[in-house]
Amino acid sequence: MFGFSHTIPFDLAPPGLPLLLLLHAVIFGAWVLLFIVQASLVARRSIVMHRRLGWVGVGLACAMIILGCSAILLALWHKSLPPFYPPGLFIVRGIVGLVLFAGLLTAAIRLRRKPEWHKRLTLCAAMTVVVPGLERSLPLPLFGAAWPFVADGVLDLIALVGPAMDLSIRKRIHPAYVWGVGAIVAGQAVVDLVAPSPIAALMLRLVGAS
Repeated sequence: MFGFSHTIPFDLAPPGLPLLLLLHAVIFGAWVLLFIVQASLVARRSIVMHRRLGWVGVGLACAMIILGCSAILLALWHKSLPPFYPPGLFIVRGIVGLVLFAGLLTAAIRLRRKPEWHKRLTLCAAMTVVVPGLERSLPLPLFGAAWPFVADGVLDLIALVGPAMDLSIRKRIHPAYVWGVGAIVAGQAVVDLVAPSPIAALMLRLVGAS
């Protein structure tokens, strides 16, 4: 949210953002805030409330996926991408990010009766959500064509905080982080391979954004 705070004055100025993008921002922000509330409830051992609010989070997550896809298409159709963002990279990065979020959160929900797995996979899912804000928080244009690797590297460092804490406290890394962080890194590799390929160009043609 910090990254998007830089653009809020311009986003709200007339004519302002389309209603769909405003709704997208509200729903994504609400999920992040709920994630923080849920973590605090677990810390206070308010497990019953945590479980009840968890289903609210599931509903928000479903809306996020729909609105996320819509926002990607709208940005491409209106050519409102950051100036350093090629359309092919934008669509692939956006779709892979949503797939990672959906996959990691689904795994976390299925393993909700295993708290050690649930909390780590949910944290990894949350990391995929912060990518757009993270990109807007960094001076990425200064890195030229290498900016995607810089952004990925910063996210990887953030993602490694959890495993590092496991090593410090538990003396071993929980398997959930192996899968969760591994999925994030694998997603980055997929983006690096697909974005410059004809597949990305085909995707743009299919959505009418070429």
